[in-house]
Amino acid sequence: MINDVLFVIQARMGSTRLPKKVMKPIGGMALIDFIVERVKQSDHYNHKTQNLMIATTVEAEDDLLAHYCLSKGYKVFRGSEMDVLQRFAKIAQHFEPQIIVRLTGDNPFIDPELLSKMLEEHKQKKADYTYTTGTPLGISGEMINATILREIDNFPLTQPEREHVTLYIRKHPEQFQLQLFTPPKELAYPAYRFTIDTEEDYVFATRLLEKAGGSNAVPTAELITICEQDPDMVRLNQFVKQKDAE
Repeated sequence: MINDVLFVIQARMGSTRLPKKVMKPIGGMALIDFIVERVKQSDHYNHKTQNLMIATTVEAEDDLLAHYCLSKGYKVFRGSEMDVLQRFAKIAQHFEPQIIVRLTGDNPFIDPELLSKMLEEHKQKKADYTYTTGTPLGISGEMINATILREIDNFPLTQPEREHVTLYIRKHPEQFQLQLFTPPKELAYPAYRFTIDTEEDYVFATRLLEKAGGSNAVPTAELITICEQDPDMVRLNQFVKQKDAE
């Protein structure tokens, strides 16, 4: 039984720039576990219903990830590798949450308090889709009404719109109620990369976590303060170019 919110972590083993990164060690555990533990700190995570799911692909290379996640007691859903929108739409259809919080398996420093605040605003404003900008890359998520995902899955979309789940929604604000969440000032540091897409990102993330004491409960604001005090560490991944969703 899923309650009104379902956290969905999109993950796979076949990352082009850093293969198998979701299983790389960080903070004494696999990256996917580290992300799960961060999400569980959100006010909207329900320990009784365990409203969190790993969404991976049906490809053979993701068998290991799926089996590992199941062994850890996580819910797992497998779907198309490239039609990620369909993967999410099927989750919305099968499990019937009201809101899906879309997260990705390369963001170890997801901010649970930020997710909670975004969800509250999403509900209060009766939004279809809530997002934020102006934070370090990789600390946020997207709040999407499940009915919207099921609706746009039936549209004649382009391949990029199928691969990048919310691209069509963001390109058509006239069709949906979009809500831009303004992050608190202590998180308003968009120059930092807290995502893991390359080896440079991974080295930076592991070093940052070591400096923060290694706990998966370290506040994101504290991580930002460490970066402010150590520009040499920031240079480790400062010039990594983010892949464009367009």
